[in-house]
Amino acid sequence: MHAREIREIGDAWGPVRTRLIDLADDYARLLAAQDPVAAEATGLPSRVLLSETGPEALAERSIVERRLRRLVHDVEPPGPASAPGARGDDVGDDDEGNAAPRTSGSRDGDPWATAPRAVRVLRAHLLDRLETSIELIDSGDQGAELNILTSPLQRVRRLLAALPTEPPGPGSARPDWAGLAARYRAAPRALAGIRDSLAASAARGVTPPRGQVEAVARQTDELARLMTSRARGDLGGDLAAPEGALARDLQVAADDAARAAADLGVYLRGELARLTSPREGVGPQRHARWVRRMLGTSFDAAEVYQWARQELADVVAAQDALATEVLGPGARAADLDAHLRTDPTTGMSPEDFPRWAKDVADEAWDAVVGRLLDVPDALGRPEVLLDAPGGGVHYEEPDPGRGLPGRVLRSFAVGDETVWPWAERTTVLHESVPGHHAHSGAQSLDASLSLWQRHLGKVPGCNEGWALYAERLALETGLLSGPADRFGWLAARRWRIVRILVDLGVHSWLPVPDEIASLPGAGGSAQWDRTTVEAALRAHTVLGEGFIRFEVDKQLGWPAQGLSYVLGERVWLEGRVRARRRARAAGEELDLRAFHNRGIGLGSVGLDLLAAELA
Repeated sequence: MHAREIREIGDAWGPVRTRLIDLADDYARLLAAQDPVAAEATGLPSRVLLSETGPEALAERSIVERRLRRLVHDVEPPGPASAPGARGDDVGDDDEGNAAPRTSGSRDGDPWATAPRAVRVLRAHLLDRLETSIELIDSGDQGAELNILTSPLQRVRRLLAALPTEPPGPGSARPDWAGLAARYRAAPRALAGIRDSLAASAARGVTPPRGQVEAVARQTDELARLMTSRARGDLGGDLAAPEGALARDLQVAADDAARAAADLGVYLRGELARLTSPREGVGPQRHARWVRRMLGTSFDAAEVYQWARQELADVVAAQDALATEVLGPGARAADLDAHLRTDPTTGMSPEDFPRWAKDVADEAWDAVVGRLLDVPDALGRPEVLLDAPGGGVHYEEPDPGRGLPGRVLRSFAVGDETVWPWAERTTVLHESVPGHHAHSGAQSLDASLSLWQRHLGKVPGCNEGWALYAERLALETGLLSGPADRFGWLAARRWRIVRILVDLGVHSWLPVPDEIASLPGAGGSAQWDRTTVEAALRAHTVLGEGFIRFEVDKQLGWPAQGLSYVLGERVWLEGRVRARRRARAAGEELDLRAFHNRGIGLGSVGLDLLAAELA
């Protein structure tokens, strides 16, 4: 935060910022009370052991969110005599010490447009997150959320499947089996709440697609089998098993949880499935709501669809050109892909991946941190670990309370025996530095942001948009310099662009483009279906079949998530272009380090707010 802005906050705007932070903290307390995962992230208390997502919990959340929204609106800026900018002077310096340009709001007399950046961003971000959450609950979309990765069942399942890994208190050497038994006892209520919310939304005609119902029903089968196994005393792992009354209590609770999971599966396959449509996707109106929630913006779906088609054609052409550069005239992207896989000695095993990826992340840290951006002193370099098999990669923020650094967790699909560095390097940079670790990880330790901003107010469009922008930054910095690495970068970009077509086609029900309909294995219909999604993803990725199957389920069940990457990146890139144009108009060159620090310092915000602040 700039020194002048700190003085302004401390003088006229200080009480306003304090009030907004108090309201953000109230929001964090609500979310933590209903979700133990949010409680763990923030250190706030939770009243439940498993996430509450039943109709009563959603109604309570909506009521509190409406009250908070009203209270945020009721916060008044300082009076005209005391507010900076009341005499017409611009306020809110940029990070180079130059007066920031007046926003359109200030021209219209909006007093919040003259607020210090930290104040106006927190207020706008709170309103956006409150309004989009209320909208999803009121429409029934929140209650109808069902997919294989991020819906309420997965949050409950992860907590039930996890075995205790730490002792319950200081000096204890035994795992917290009592805590696990308590979670098992909470499972019937939590699973019934999921069912009741699905039923309440279905009664209003809001249902998940049938394919997601069937996929999640299979997950309830797996959960029921796991709980049945634990009810028989098969706890797995190397932990010392409980004995006596505690063992019996754990087994009885696990048996009850198994029955509750099986009951949910029966409901999904029977009553709910009969009410669902076989058509994939949620439809354009519901998709627009998820776009606002996931990206913090709105747009014309058909216009973005056409833009993405051209972007995809351009990246394919760039890959073909690179293939010609490496292999000679007439070579195409598929030829270069095959060529790069011919020598197995250039690959590595999954077990070798963490060490190699850590070296990549460390090299990027040395090239970027302190040069193109700054991070909190406490952040440190990221670790890279292997995750359970299945396919995928994700970043976990540092947890200072548990002594955990920021971590990249890579999961390989069963059967992935050779890992190709050229196909993985850009992913490592996306997840570590200059990607998520330098953005989300840094924000989680930024004391200038509220607790809610650091941990619970995150917007995927901002986070994933930065990480994709970071891949391009790595390319510009020379971290992706050889032809193989540049091909890998283009391949990753191609993958993310085709997911725009998949997301908009599936969930906004746009017609299958001719170039997708003609792919081998496509369904042959003008409507997107599972086979067409598989064909599109297979044709535009260098990844294996296991990962493709994972991504098909992910894209079919998670509206708007696939848009976050490229559309978020577009906002970061456009913001940089405008900033560079402003600097050159003033006879200067853009300080890219200051630009990045300013953007990251906003926190994870919606794309409309990000675009306004980068401008």
